[in-house]
Amino acid sequence: MSYKNTVKLFASNFTLVWKQLLYLFVCGILFGVCAYLAGKPIIDLLYSSNVVHEAKVFVETAYTSPSEIALKLSDLFKHALTVLFVENFSSIWLTFFALIILCIFLPYVLIQISYFNITSILYQKLSMNMNVGYFQNGLKVLGKGIIYALTNILFGLPFLALNILLLVIYLTLAKTILSSIIGLVIVSIFMILIRSVKYSLFTCYTCIMVEDTSNPFVAFGKGFALTIKRFWRILSCSIAVTLTLIFINFFISLFTFFAGTIISVPASFVFLSIFYLVIYFNTKGERYYLGPNLIFNPTKYTIKQDEVTVIEIPKPPKQSPEIEDNKETKKKTKKTKSTKNIQNNKD
Repeated sequence: MSYKNTVKLFASNFTLVWKQLLYLFVCGILFGVCAYLAGKPIIDLLYSSNVVHEAKVFVETAYTSPSEIALKLSDLFKHALTVLFVENFSSIWLTFFALIILCIFLPYVLIQISYFNITSILYQKLSMNMNVGYFQNGLKVLGKGIIYALTNILFGLPFLALNILLLVIYLTLAKTILSSIIGLVIVSIFMILIRSVKYSLFTCYTCIMVEDTSNPFVAFGKGFALTIKRFWRILSCSIAVTLTLIFINFFISLFTFFAGTIISVPASFVFLSIFYLVIYFNTKGERYYLGPNLIFNPTKYTIKQDEVTVIEIPKPPKQSPEIEDNKETKKKTKKTKSTKNIQNNKD
């Protein structure tokens, strides 16, 4: 029911995707120009050491020889790390630090602020049926959004460390084509599980940050207490959402040569925010709007439509014709008795 309601609400709130696209487009251009200017020494170094050429070969291999993807990726990573961190790190460490700020830290903070903004907009839409502007609400919740983004970095460090550990183990053990393919499958499964666990733990926490004025650590504790009650059910829904986002983004990027990601990436943000809210309301047992005149009640699975509550009541079992005949004869005898009593009273 949570996944189904998420899809319904995503379809009815698709206009948020275009606003999120505009936000990402402006931020992407701004930080893209700054990152290019700051990282030009590293770019020149990668060109001169043929790392860029190997990256182009890797992209071609993904379409021509899919079985060699793992080996090419492993060689590409090893060559790039050797060039950057072993041979030339003393001359590019300041540029590298600036790129971390401009390409990783600040974009991540802005993305998390947009998550918080979308969740706040949808919270008001689902709980009060109130429509608010994207950029107007973004300015209103900017302070809490920054706090949310910074604490998310802290809370996300264990998951990042696990992903890096898996990647290092894979690159170390992937020596042959067979081991590369098997290792890639195993690592992908573990990364999906890690991502799903992260979604499960962050669902209620994000919504409590939107709803309450408590600090992030108190909100995370409250969210964890809510999530742990229905953890396995939430985790199963999170796995379904993770697989949905991965397959949609993968196939769209594969068949449109990454052009379709212009829509699929902001759509993923909106879809995930709706999923957070649906899980939160369902876990707390609170009603929320599925539409302008539709209210979903998680405790009774009833829908209120135009002030009329419609509840599915099970139909009584059909009775045999003999029982129905007996009921009719009983009704007739009662009528005859009542008419006789009336006549006696008249007499």
